[in-house]
Order: sequence, then C-alpha cells, then structure tokens
Amino acid sequence: MEQALLYISYIGIILLLGLLCSIISRKLKIPNLLLLILVGMGIGYITYQGKPIIQFSPLFLTSLAIITLAMVVFDSSSKFNFKRFDTLSASALKLSLIFLTLNIIVLSALTYYLFKPASLLLAVMFAAVVSGTDHPSILMILGKAHSKLFELLKVESIINTPLTVLIPFLLIDIIKDAAGSTLSIISSQILPFTQQFVAGIGMGVLISLLFFRFMKKYYSQVLSPLALITVALLTYLGAEIIGGNGVLAVTTAGLMFGNLYHVKHKKKLQQFEDIFSQVFEILVFVLIGSMIKIPWTADFLMPASLLFLGYLMLRFLSIDRKSVV
Repeated sequence: MEQALLYISYIGIILLLGLLCSIISRKLKIPNLLLLILVGMGIGYITYQGKPIIQFSPLFLTSLAIITLAMVVFDSSSKFNFKRFDTLSASALKLSLIFLTLNIIVLSALTYYLFKPASLLLAVMFAAVVSGTDHPSILMILGKAHSKLFELLKVESIINTPLTVLIPFLLIDIIKDAAGSTLSIISSQILPFTQQFVAGIGMGVLISLLFFRFMKKYYSQVLSPLALITVALLTYLGAEIIGGNGVLAVTTAGLMFGNLYHVKHKKKLQQFEDIFSQVFEILVFVLIGSMIKIPWTADFLMPASLLFLGYLMLRFLSIDRKSVV
C-alpha cells in the first residue's frame, strides 16, 4: 500500500510540473517536449540517500511508454491530411536521401575522428541512426502546425523511417559476420524488413475496418472515446505480436480515422485524444529526462558540440529552399 501511495505521489508531482511546463511553453512559444525533458533531467540529479528521489519499476516505465507511444501517434496522425502528403512526398524523399548520404559520408568521418570508436562501421551506424527524424516526436512538437515547412518535416519523418531502420541493422550484421558477403547480408534482411512494414500497415487497416465501420453508425459519449483508446493499443500490440512495426500500424489507423471515415462527433473525440495523450506525454518525457546523465567534462562537451554543429550544417545543406517556400 505504501508503494502504491508513493507511485501516486510521484505521478501527481510529475503532472503538476508538466502542467507548469505546458503553461511556460505556450507563453514562450517553445516546444513543450523540450521543457519536459529538461525538467526530468533536473529531477534526475536530485537524490536522497544516494538514490534518485523519483523512481519507478522498469516494467511500469515500459508499459507507460508503450501506451503513450500508441496514443500520441494515433492522436497526431489522425490530424494528418492525405492531400498534403501527396504534394510533399517527393520533396520529403529528396530531403531524406540527401541528408542520409551526407551524414554517412561526412558525419561518420567526423564521429570517427572525434570519438575514436572501435570500428568505422560503428561511426557509419551512428550517422545513419541520427539521420532519422523520430515520427512520434515530430508529430508531438508540430502536431497543430500547418505551414508548408512543418508539413514537409512531418512527411519526412514518415519517409525516412525505412532508410534509418534498415541501414543500422545491415551494419550490425556486417560487424557480426564479417566473413559473409555484403550481398548475402542485404538479401537476408529484405524479408524481415518487408514483413515489418507489410504486417504493420495490414494490422492498422484491419483494426480500423473492424472498429471505425461500427463507429460510423453508433456514437456514445463514454464508449466512443474508450473505443479509440482500444484501437490505438490493439493496433500497436497486434502488429508487434505478428512481427510488424507497431508505430507504423498505429499511424495507419490514425490516418484512416482522420481521412477515410466520417465518424460521428469526430472533433469531440479528437479533443478527448488530446487530453489523454497529453497526460501520458508529460509522464513519459519527464521520466526520460530523469534518466539522461550528461558528463559535464570538456573531453565530452567539446567534441560533442563540434559534432552537433557539423550535423546542423549538413542538415542546412540538405534542404532545397524551393520546396519550402
């Protein structure tokens, strides 16, 4: 009982801090996500008897993270416009390919020079991973922004996912099995990679057909919002169980809900999603921040700053100015 009360106290404190962060972020017009992580980092440095003042069990954190991921991605993608995606997809693909190529060539060399990893392939893997823009985070930060530039970033976060997921896995297999040919390694990854995306999209379509057809005809002030939560969680878990990509599955379901189905009182349901996802967003990102420990030494900060500046320069060089005007 004491442990349960302690967890409830932690949650209450985090939500209070998150509420204050939301107010400040709106006043300053900066991403709420950034403030939540900074608050979490501050909490992480507060200890009592050598232990963090706020700590949860790993199982609780994992479960909370999955629920948050499913809800936030569904909420944000349900507000995404298909027409905007069609017009910007070519520009987003071009941006993704140019940025990935520059990172693999330049950023990997800079990483290898500054941090001296055990292998150049590890530096290339790092460069490929940071080439991706995380889809859930982009949707959280830019969910309500509708300028052409912000819409391009949203589309890019979807398109660059296959590239930034496939390349690191290929490099991991190359490192593990240096004796094998690159061609055989690539061919061995094609089937699992394809399965992730086909199963993810398929699960999103299947769950959407089962639930949203029914919701088109019937509406309940209590049950309809509950149905949306169920759709988000079942879609994510179903895709992961059959070997698919859970984020892609929830994104598919959200897109179908927002663009293909005229569900009764859709705006009311989306308002409920906003509130529900906001609560979990606060909890997860404050807790993520509390686990970030930056070594405040010149040996780390100097090369890290140079690497970040190089990353920003490559990002700037990748942008086609005409596509965002």
